[in-house]
Amino acid sequence: MPAPSADAVLTEPVTGPSAWTAADFTGESDWVVTLTPEEIGDLETALAAAKARGIPLEQLTVADFPLPVLGKTFEAAVQELEFGRGFTLLRGIPVERWTPEEARLAYWGIALHLGTPVSQNAAGELIAHVRDYGEGEVTESATRAYRTRSELPFHTDSSDIVGLLCLRRAGEGGVSTLASSMTVHNHLLAHHRELLGLYYRGFVYDRRLEEGSDELPYYRNAVYGYFHGLLSCRFYMTHYIDSAVPKSGIPLSGIERHALQLFQDIAGRDEHRIEMTLRAGDLQLLNNNVVVHGRSAFRDEPGRRRDLLRLWLNTRYARDLPEDFAAFRRGMPRTR
Repeated sequence: MPAPSADAVLTEPVTGPSAWTAADFTGESDWVVTLTPEEIGDLETALAAAKARGIPLEQLTVADFPLPVLGKTFEAAVQELEFGRGFTLLRGIPVERWTPEEARLAYWGIALHLGTPVSQNAAGELIAHVRDYGEGEVTESATRAYRTRSELPFHTDSSDIVGLLCLRRAGEGGVSTLASSMTVHNHLLAHHRELLGLYYRGFVYDRRLEEGSDELPYYRNAVYGYFHGLLSCRFYMTHYIDSAVPKSGIPLSGIERHALQLFQDIAGRDEHRIEMTLRAGDLQLLNNNVVVHGRSAFRDEPGRRRDLLRLWLNTRYARDLPEDFAAFRRGMPRTR
């Protein structure tokens, strides 16, 4: 199981807006874009038209969900994701006025203006609910992290872009935390250069029962890769590394465990991270190539069950990456 190959190990600091620190922001007003009444009206007009057509969700096209006003805001969001700091938050989507089916339809229409959605699991889901399914904790080897209420360490998802549309907040907790993986690399380069090779070689991850009958239940993926002058990151869930060991028979060395914890520690420094508490109607968008994200544990209360709709997608500006660098970037194969 060879490691993905990169052009080289980047030995110069990453510069530009993607290598941000907390000091670069004065507060949430720097990343929150609040939709105007005209933009909300545009969205609801498109939703009503899509409902009237009755076209199955996955057959809808951009032409079936026209957004002459709001489309410009989405294009600006994509530019920020791909060429700016790598994250944004759109606020004011009127989910409280919609049924669950309407929320899914509107979210799908939004996604089509952002890029191409891809499958998130072996069931082929293109829109997944992020909530507590009562299946246990993320430490359990058969459970995907998005189906738990557990605290989640810094990680990336598989696609380039992950979108989280908040339908309901939890009764307590569920705070989102972000850090620039470019800043983490710069810190490693400056203070722990001797460890960089471990991140470029990567780690072995558990498929968590998402594999087909003829596939291995684990795979190796690099954390960093430098291709065509761009540094990219894929730092998948560390719990999946731990649960892969008994399946692969490949033990983690002490220095590898140290490198994994070091990444978390650097990303979690006060000067490197920012926090967001998503409210109903917030759409958080992140570029996994340059941003890692985590979450505090949450607790639901009666009548207040935390529920986010998640999308994985790639934009038309997607960077060129080798197929063996970012596993499942183009979606998880359907195996059931």
